[in-house]
Amino acid sequence: MSGQESNDLVVSGGVTSGLTINLHPLPILNISEHYNRVQLTSREPPKLFGALLGTESNREVSIVNSFELIRAGENSGDVEMGGASGSDARIPSGIVLDAAFLESRKEQFKQVFPSLDVIGWYSVGEAPSTDDIAIHAQFTESIDTPVFLLFDPHGISGTQNLPIKVYESALTEGGKETGNQGGQFVELQYGIETGEAERIAVDGVSRGGMGGEVVANLTTQRNAIRMLYDRIAVLLQYITAVINKTAQPDHTILRQISALVATLPTMDANEFQRELMTEYSDVQLTSYLHTLTKQLSALSDVSDCCQVVSTTLCVPS
Repeated sequence: MSGQESNDLVVSGGVTSGLTINLHPLPILNISEHYNRVQLTSREPPKLFGALLGTESNREVSIVNSFELIRAGENSGDVEMGGASGSDARIPSGIVLDAAFLESRKEQFKQVFPSLDVIGWYSVGEAPSTDDIAIHAQFTESIDTPVFLLFDPHGISGTQNLPIKVYESALTEGGKETGNQGGQFVELQYGIETGEAERIAVDGVSRGGMGGEVVANLTTQRNAIRMLYDRIAVLLQYITAVINKTAQPDHTILRQISALVATLPTMDANEFQRELMTEYSDVQLTSYLHTLTKQLSALSDVSDCCQVVSTTLCVPS
């Protein structure tokens, strides 16, 4: 999409509805995870979009959560999909939301978060497009003033601002929205609102979890062992070639290899065998106890069944 087309879809200094937007960290994390997951699993990532959950009170909108949406006709692994409803009239852009999926997800979230409603939607891109206009038009059928959040995954470098912009439908001087396919957006200002639990969660995500230091140490050890293994393989290949007389022996290198092998700690064969058998016995004993426990559980079930049958037979008719 050209920059001129992008500018045509955003009204600079347009009339807004006066909404105050408060953005929580969770939808930002959800959208970022959605984008990264699709980028890693798809060769040609499709257009990504989803619904925003939150609350609206006295022209103050809080965006608290989000969930992903799909086009009509796509399959979902965890929710049975139906066809597009009658309200999903085919739009020139070709993007039609699956209304059945949206309603199903909305009801599921409503059971867990009764106070949250669908207040808008999100998409991923550098600037609003004609596809966004078409999707926004479908949300206006069920929401009076849907909020549109645009996440730019490439706009975070070189700036401290979040790569996020929030829009709503541009209003005319009479206070009416400019409409559907030929409509425009006007940018809204937003603020970040976090609770104590959210701050703790975001801090944990930014630190990489409790096992971050352990993972780093294990990675370093793995790389060192890999390098040692590769160098030992080179030495073994050289010695094999010398034995097979396919390579000229270099006595200096052979003496260095011999000296290296001589410096390795030696272990008494009997002591090593005794330690090995001890470890082997411990593993076998653990496996035996696990099997014995399962057998006792099965025996207990059989005993209970026999007790029920015996009691039933002893009851006089």
